[in-house]
Amino acid sequence: MSSASLSPVPPTSAEQPALSEPQRLIDVFFSPLQTFADIRRVSRWWSPFLIGALLSYLLAFAVSSKVGWNQATDNTLKMRPKQYEKIQSLPPDQQAVAMGRAVTFTKASVYAAPVFILIFDLIIAGVLLATFNFGVGTELKYSQALAILCYSGLVIAFKRGILGAITLFAGMNADSFNFDNFVGSNPSYYMSFSDTPAWLYNLLSYVDLFTIWAYVLIGVGFAVAGKKKISTGIAVMMGWYAIVVLVSTGFTALMS
Repeated sequence: MSSASLSPVPPTSAEQPALSEPQRLIDVFFSPLQTFADIRRVSRWWSPFLIGALLSYLLAFAVSSKVGWNQATDNTLKMRPKQYEKIQSLPPDQQAVAMGRAVTFTKASVYAAPVFILIFDLIIAGVLLATFNFGVGTELKYSQALAILCYSGLVIAFKRGILGAITLFAGMNADSFNFDNFVGSNPSYYMSFSDTPAWLYNLLSYVDLFTIWAYVLIGVGFAVAGKKKISTGIAVMMGWYAIVVLVSTGFTALMS
């Protein structure tokens, strides 16, 4: 058996039939090697980004309909005890003003989420491009890195938009809704935030099926598009995953 037949990387874009956009979007969930190989041919990224934006507005609609912005904001503030206690200690009139501003901020943040996500992706694409090009030896372009990130991000968009909306419309208790963790795909979802150390709650929230899936997809994407071993791409992203978890958990521990 030839060594070429053992290669984990799909055929080059010259040998692989071009994929349509619907095929790329579907394959990222069921046959990601095909999607990422096609990114070597065309590095468009706008389609998954727009779908992610629409799904974020689906979540916003579900929150507005089933939770309400006042309740959602109150729940969020309760997860930040120091800020919540500060507002609660204000005189009633000032407390109402502070809560009104908090509600406005929450709504604005949710509706502006696609903009923030795009900015975040633009930055992270550059960081990962440097990591793989200089650290692993790939020769990818920035547009390819951004495309890999946007297609992989569909996993998180699916969780937050579709599964989040389903959870809310299925009858989730509005008092327990948490913008940061409202789908039962990690251990923290099943724990009481008030009875669990903040750092532990944060740590276990990263042990999330969709978060890990997204990191793996990104690693696969850079490996396939960069013509490197898939195991190498995944190993690099697991390293980044560990760094993000440690930094986030440490920051939470310091602030709590």
